[in-house]
Amino acid sequence: MDFLHQGFDALEAAHDPQTLRCKVTALTQSLGFEHFAYALQIDLQLNRPIQHTFSSYPQPWIQRYVAENYFAVDPVFTRAMETPMPVIWHEKHFLDTHAVQLWEEARRFGIAHGLSVAVRDRPGFKGVFSLARDGALDVTGKDLSALIGDVQILACLVHAAVMRIEVPSLIPQVTVDLTDRERECLRWAGDGKTAWEIGQILGISERTAVFHLNNCVGKLGATNKTQAIVNAISLGLLRLA
Repeated sequence: MDFLHQGFDALEAAHDPQTLRCKVTALTQSLGFEHFAYALQIDLQLNRPIQHTFSSYPQPWIQRYVAENYFAVDPVFTRAMETPMPVIWHEKHFLDTHAVQLWEEARRFGIAHGLSVAVRDRPGFKGVFSLARDGALDVTGKDLSALIGDVQILACLVHAAVMRIEVPSLIPQVTVDLTDRERECLRWAGDGKTAWEIGQILGISERTAVFHLNNCVGKLGATNKTQAIVNAISLGLLRLA
């Protein structure tokens, strides 16, 4: 509970990425690790996921990770997203040819041992929080359970802070607030109704229904009505019956 309070107070006081990174680094070091990384993937548009990494890793390694698109082959991210349990890094996770290269390069940057936990939020947002260090983990039993608990707490706090501080600049539509009428029109459109049918259901003109739907498309940064529906659902702004 002390770590929860400490972490919450520290990260709530952060209002910019640099301050947030410093505070998360301090919490990371208090748990006995040298580096942290939070990898976030945002699937708002069907074929263009947004990938964002917030970390204290050495900048040359971050640049290498991005340049080689290691995000796509990182087995830690994949395994963490497949299980609610924490993933303690092991060489067996990196047997794939591309993953072997990732593993070997990461170790040269002092990123050799660690553990990762998934953070699950609204649909379309999936993240993995990792702590890493050069030396092997030397905790077992109750000590390991306590460490995992603290890492899970920190993961949730970091996710909330990244969503608050960094995500709005990546996808401005995250802060969208649809009106009740816009939600109604979009919900009925999601059920396959035309603008004329929506007008009949809601007692408004077809032109007014089109107006509200166009507003939704613009606010959600979409190119058409279908994409607006997908984005609204992903952002938790719309729930279809």
